[in-house]
Amino acid sequence: MENAQEVRVEDYTDLCGHMAARPLKFVKDRDGYGWLCDKNTDPDRDLRKQGCWRCDEMAFPTGD
Repeated sequence: MENAQEVRVEDYTDLCGHMAARPLKFVKDRDGYGWLCDKNTDPDRDLRKQGCWRCDEMAFPTGD
């Protein structure tokens, strides 16, 4: 893959000012897809097999 991006991980555990019921992190894979994963997920392994949810496959309210 010539245009592959670097994997990016962001930890949003404390974003809301309180502890999440399930600590999650956001991972952007090499293909540019965003994933919600458990905090201990290895971003270099298959995210779906580790139980992550791909954001574009989830129903998020748009606020419209």
